[in-house]
Amino acid sequence: MHTTISTPHQPLAAATHTSRPTSCDVGNSISFIKLPRTGPSIRNLAMSATPNSGSSSGTAGESYTVGEKDGVIIVDHGSRRQESNLMLNDFVAMFRTRTGYKIVEPAHMELAEPTIKDAFGKCVQQGASRVIVSPYFLSPGRHWKQDIPALAAEASKEHSNVPYIVTAPLGLHELMVDIMNDRIKYCLRHVSGDVDECTVCAGTGKCRLYS
Repeated sequence: MHTTISTPHQPLAAATHTSRPTSCDVGNSISFIKLPRTGPSIRNLAMSATPNSGSSSGTAGESYTVGEKDGVIIVDHGSRRQESNLMLNDFVAMFRTRTGYKIVEPAHMELAEPTIKDAFGKCVQQGASRVIVSPYFLSPGRHWKQDIPALAAEASKEHSNVPYIVTAPLGLHELMVDIMNDRIKYCLRHVSGDVDECTVCAGTGKCRLYS
């Protein structure tokens, strides 16, 4: 399914199963840039917006798109602040509407429910024959490398006939520039008195100029 991504100027809302979890990025309509450990300046790096035609470790005939029998779990860190947890629900609703994917569930890595195990079970209950765990994280840190794969592996034990994948986190993508720029502009408009607090800051009073 080909999805066009846009960034409106408005406040932001909120393979075969093995014993070892796998983490990789899945080829789609947008290819993420591969960053060298050392090398040219970031401004000289480019992103290709064409389908990824590179080789894959999958077998011939394997689907590389999200289908009706796929369940997607979008997992964030989880927070003791309920407003932050509820924002993931808003994002999942937006993601489901935008993509048209039928089975999409939120999950929190820790501190809140639903857990990855909860979301995995819900996906299977809705008919998912493959589960895609997508971290709502920016960088490939310890949570992506260790914690989320471990939790996904534990969740899959009750559904051994359902293969799963842990995708790469959001990482570096040119659309992130638009999102960051949009956020900055909105906050500046707020401190100038032109707009109300966005849903991220609502009720906190944090979005203000300090001196």
